[in-house]
Amino acid sequence: MKKLKLFTAVLSFATLAFFGCKSKDAKQIEGDWNLVQYKIGEKQADFSCATISLLQDENLNIKVSGFSGVNSFSGLYKSSGKKLRAEPGFISTKMMGSKEDMEFERLFLNSAVGADSWKTKTQDGKILLCIYNSMENSELVFAKASIKDANWTLAAILKNGGVQSIDADKSELPTLSFNEENKASGFSGVNYYTMDYALDETAKKLSFTLGASTLMASGSKEAQELEQQFYINIDQTATYSLFGNTLTLRSKDGKTLLEFVK
Repeated sequence: MKKLKLFTAVLSFATLAFFGCKSKDAKQIEGDWNLVQYKIGEKQADFSCATISLLQDENLNIKVSGFSGVNSFSGLYKSSGKKLRAEPGFISTKMMGSKEDMEFERLFLNSAVGADSWKTKTQDGKILLCIYNSMENSELVFAKASIKDANWTLAAILKNGGVQSIDADKSELPTLSFNEENKASGFSGVNYYTMDYALDETAKKLSFTLGASTLMASGSKEAQELEQQFYINIDQTATYSLFGNTLTLRSKDGKTLLEFVK
């Protein structure tokens, strides 16, 4: 398991006056977002390796999590209208990457933890979330993320009472993709399949109706067993989470059934 460390950013704006959260405003930014552009000062660059997920809790705080290029991070924002204030205690996993990736991650996290305001805008038909850090003169621009944006490859599966990783060296790994007509399709280990799906991206609900598949029987015993368990698990799917490059499907009682990567 990855070890967690306290991400120590100086919250110089912590003295901002907040007079209560406005849940209606915060609801606009709930969901999963992919970083598409990063600006700091006069510098500007495009990125696709970082994400952020925002969810308002029962206390009207905004739970924050995401992937910063090398590591995963999480924390908490306070919100008042379009203003933000990060609470102490942002944490990040402790993985090492290339010098370039680590430098980007440092800048990204400093901007995210030091964020003091946000706004949404529409560009080319897409909803964008802009998070600002006025002290660093930085702007993080995110596009709304969807499980329909990528093709997914199985990385782990609930089997024999535990979640087991799938050998990444295997060429015949199950896959999953979604189209706009509520049809899911992919490769299940031996056969190819199509099925209907119902998706509520706000509530993170997802379910499948098993449909048609090819009738190949040439796979190994291991592949056939994996395929059988894949269909059992996908039929039990009730909710999902999208975190960085990982899509996790869960049962009604919260058990992890399947994990996919982009």
